[in-house]
Amino acid sequence: MAGTLASRVLGLLRQGVLNNFFDKSITDAFLVAYRVPNLFREILAEGAVSNALIPILAELPRAQRDLFKRRFAAFLLGLNLMVVGLGILFAPYLAALLLAAHTQLDAGLVTYLIRLVMPFLLAISMASLFGAFLQSEERFWGPSFAPMAFNVGAIAVMLLWPGKATALALAFVLGGFMQAAVQLPALKGFGLELAWHPAIGKAALLMTPFVFTTSTRQFLTIVLYALLTSMPLGAATGFSNADMTYLMALGLFSVSPAMALYPRLSAHAAAAENAAFADLLRRGLERVAVLLGWAAALMTGLAPWAVAVLFAWRASFDSQVFAYSAAAMRALGLALVPWGLYNLYVRGLYARKQIARAVKISVTLFLLNTLGYYLLVHKGMFYLNLATVLAGLAGLLWMIWIYHREGLLGAGAQTLFLFKVLAIAALAGWIGGRAAAALGPARDLELSLLPLAGGTLAASAIYLAAALALRLPLKIR
Repeated sequence: MAGTLASRVLGLLRQGVLNNFFDKSITDAFLVAYRVPNLFREILAEGAVSNALIPILAELPRAQRDLFKRRFAAFLLGLNLMVVGLGILFAPYLAALLLAAHTQLDAGLVTYLIRLVMPFLLAISMASLFGAFLQSEERFWGPSFAPMAFNVGAIAVMLLWPGKATALALAFVLGGFMQAAVQLPALKGFGLELAWHPAIGKAALLMTPFVFTTSTRQFLTIVLYALLTSMPLGAATGFSNADMTYLMALGLFSVSPAMALYPRLSAHAAAAENAAFADLLRRGLERVAVLLGWAAALMTGLAPWAVAVLFAWRASFDSQVFAYSAAAMRALGLALVPWGLYNLYVRGLYARKQIARAVKISVTLFLLNTLGYYLLVHKGMFYLNLATVLAGLAGLLWMIWIYHREGLLGAGAQTLFLFKVLAIAALAGWIGGRAAAALGPARDLELSLLPLAGGTLAASAIYLAAALALRLPLKIR
C-alpha cells in the first residue's frame, strides 16, 4: 500500500501542476483528448488483461509461463500499435464524439491533442501487462511503485514548459513509457517472441467479458464528457480534480486490497473451500469498509478545503474551476463506500469464475449511471455526480443479495455493518466540516491548510472513537 499511496500523492501533485500552470481552456481540451486513449486503456491494459492473465498464469506449468508471457506481450503490442494508429487517423471524429454540439472548447485543439497523446495507450498497456506478470507471482512492489515514475516524468515536462498544450500531452506520453520501463528489470530478461501460444486464445476468451463491461463503462465516459463540455469552461477540469481524489481513495482502500486478496480468493474458489472463501471475503469487506468510510467522511465534509489545498495553490486560482471541483468532490465522496465495496464483491465473483453474472451486473449499473447523468446534469455538478452514488448503492445492495442467496454472507450482518460505517462517516464528516469552517475559509493553499488540518483531525478523532465504540476492525491483516 505504501507504493500505491506514494503514487497517488504524486498523482495529486501532477494534477495540481496541471491546474496552476495551464489555462483552463487548455486543461479542459487536454482532459477531453486524454479520454481517447483511456477509452481503450481498460480493454487493452488494466482491467481486461490483469483479470484474465492472473488465472491463466496460475494454471500454466512453470516451464510454459515465460514462453506465454513473451508471446502474449508481442500479440498485445501489435494490437496496441493498430489501435494507436487508428486513433491518430480518426482523431477529428473522436473529438466530435466527446464534445457537446455547442461547446466552448476548441475542437481543433482537442483533435491535435488526441493525436499527440494516443501513444500513451501503448505505454500504459505495456506497463499494465508487466504489472500483471509480477502480480501473478504475488510480487506487488514493482506494480505499486511504477506509477511514481509516470508522475515524476509528467510533472518534470509540465514544469519545464508551463502553459504549452503540446508539452502537456507529451508529458503524459513520456510518463507512461517511464512507468513501463521501470518494471522491466524485475522481469529478469523478459523479451518478445512473435509466435502463437495456445493459451493466448484462452486469455482472449477470458478477456471478452471484461472488454464488454469496459466498453459499456467507456460509453458512460463518452456521455459524461459530452455533458461536461456543454457546461462553461472549467467543468471538465473541475470534475477531473474531484475524480482524481476519488480514484486515489478507491485505489488505496479498495483496489489495492482487492488485488492483494484476489489470488487467495481464487485459490479458495478453485479448491471449493467455500467457508475459507467466505471468511476471507468477509474480513476483507469489513476492513475495507471502515477505511472507505473514513475517507468518505473527509472527502465529503472537507471538500472545499481539500480543493483549496490540493489544487488552488495561488490566490488567483480560477473560481469556476474551484466551484466545480468542490461540488464534484463532495458528491463523489458519497460514492466511495458503495463503489469501493462493490469492487471487492465483484472480485469475489471473478475468483469464482462467475464472469457472465459480473458482466451483467456491471453493465446494468453503468447504464443506470448514464441515465442518471442525463436526468441530473441540468441541476449542476453536484447532482450530476450523485448519479454515480445512486448507481453504486444499487450495485452494493445487489451484491449483498447475491452473496446472501448463495449462503456465503448473511444479508442482515452485511447491511448492519454497512449502516454502522455510513452512520459514523456522516457524523465525522459533519463535525469535520464544522471544525474547518470555524478555523478559516476555503480559498487557497495558504489560507486553507490550517482549517483542513483541523477539520481532518476532528473528523478522524470522532470516526476513530465511534469505530472503537462499535468494535469495528481498523486495519487490514
